[in-house]
Amino acid sequence: MSTIPEIVSYLKYGREVLFDAIKGLSYRELTEEEIYEGWTIKDVLAHIIGWDEQVIKNLEFIKAGQADKVNNPDAYEHNHDSLEAWHDTSWNSVLAAVHHSYEQIIYFINAMDYADIDRRFERQGRPFTIRSYIIETMVEHIRQHSAEIELWREALHEDIDAASLIMTLKQRRAKFMAVLDTFEEEELIEKHAVGHWSISDMVGHIVDWEQRMLQAARHIFDPSLPKVPAVDEPGLDWNEILVARRAKKSWAENHHDLLETQIAVDNFLIDLTPGDWKLRGPYPWPDDQGSLAQLIIAIGEHYDDHLPDLQQWHIHKHGTAPENSTHSSG
Repeated sequence: MSTIPEIVSYLKYGREVLFDAIKGLSYRELTEEEIYEGWTIKDVLAHIIGWDEQVIKNLEFIKAGQADKVNNPDAYEHNHDSLEAWHDTSWNSVLAAVHHSYEQIIYFINAMDYADIDRRFERQGRPFTIRSYIIETMVEHIRQHSAEIELWREALHEDIDAASLIMTLKQRRAKFMAVLDTFEEEELIEKHAVGHWSISDMVGHIVDWEQRMLQAARHIFDPSLPKVPAVDEPGLDWNEILVARRAKKSWAENHHDLLETQIAVDNFLIDLTPGDWKLRGPYPWPDDQGSLAQLIIAIGEHYDDHLPDLQQWHIHKHGTAPENSTHSSG
């Protein structure tokens, strides 16, 4: 790197590595999934913003002839402050800030004489250069975090145990169905069992979402099949809309639809190869995508989400929790 444009290109390379590492990830994966303990990708970017801002301060000191004020703050406190500063900020704002801080750094570098890049400055009696202390350190720092993200993405695939995922799905489903079978039909159609829904309404809700997830899974497996439109119209409660569409269905019809959908899911899973579970595509809710494996996990988790509703209704109607059912009143 013997010219300013070459240095700028090197800095650009560092950012491109970072953005390549997060390319194709969903909003959920960027903001909710921890890539290591306590840190999401959003947190990593907030951390990078914090250090970018420190680089900008240091470049300002150097430009003002005050290189002795160049500071390297306590890493723990600095990281904590950076994450806190962006904790309640949207992903788009964090992403924009990462681009902005990079542009500010490029602005400073472009305005420098090349001779200043390797000029020896001193801070607290210790020599440093912009090349070694700022440019090389900054790019290496970003490459390190990019590599961590890549390793996390690889681990997502390596950790897929198809047999275990199928078993977990069936166990969650069986636990739900076992409690469901303890009710008489009149208890299943009585309103206000789950909010203003009946248990039959809730089962219809599970059916509708499982069918949507199955359709999304089929599209991920075979992109030539229709994509499931995400239910993202603002101001609409799609759970209520879907339940309303089933208003005239009897308990027997909702129960039949549930069993039929479960069989369809099982038949779909039978033909999957180990590589298929790693396929990625859109999910049937807004701004999310991910692996086929994670979508199948979501099908099972939906039963777990509503199991407490069944347990609570059983207690209300029978005075006790259903047998072989773990109930928490908390």
